[in-house]
Amino acid sequence: MYERRLSVTNALIIINVVVFFVGLMVQKEALLGIPFPQAPRTSIFEITCAYSWFTCFLEGQLWRIITYQFVHANFAHILFNMWALYFFGPAVEQAMGPRRFLLFYLLCGVAGALFSSLLAGLNLYTSIPPLPQNELICNQLAEFAGYSGYVHCWEMIPLVGASAAIYGVMVSCAFMYPDVQISLIFPPVTLRLRTFAVIIIGIASATILFNLSNAGGEAGHLGGIIMGALVMLIWKHRLTRRF
Repeated sequence: MYERRLSVTNALIIINVVVFFVGLMVQKEALLGIPFPQAPRTSIFEITCAYSWFTCFLEGQLWRIITYQFVHANFAHILFNMWALYFFGPAVEQAMGPRRFLLFYLLCGVAGALFSSLLAGLNLYTSIPPLPQNELICNQLAEFAGYSGYVHCWEMIPLVGASAAIYGVMVSCAFMYPDVQISLIFPPVTLRLRTFAVIIIGIASATILFNLSNAGGEAGHLGGIIMGALVMLIWKHRLTRRF
């Protein structure tokens, strides 16, 4: 008797949606992901699972470089990401197989977080202006969290979302099926998948270069894209050598 298993793509979508709605119901006061009295109420998952250089590496909570990929900031954020994963994920999962696809997905997410921190550390974008009062607030938060060393504000900025992993999936799909036509809802145009990949790379790069809104998020996207492209180039090279 044939038993249909849940695909990795569908499992990832379910986990992300469950985490999002549970986070809407369970919230605590926090600022920049650090529990702090009289701060705005924040999803418990943004507090315990969001990635930042501070929480992940200075506080040693290394799991966050994985868990941040399952947390989303708002409804539009999760809607776009899960739609893109539903659209691009199955084709890549079928080509790679479930286990390789899951590893690839998470690896692109890890690359996105690290690349975002790298560009912030190099001052290529600033999510918070490097003003003395901002640095003071960030260090007060770090001290409240029990950290005694000096921190820069970029180290404190929380990053959430599956975007880096999904952008890696999208670019890998463009490598495998470059001439497939896709139709966008907004703007209402039809274009080749390769062209779409070039456009999203251009948007991410321009946003970082000109330090526009969500430059940190776009840096994460670009990190996922770079990792996705590297994996596909290596995979293509090995297939070429095999045949």
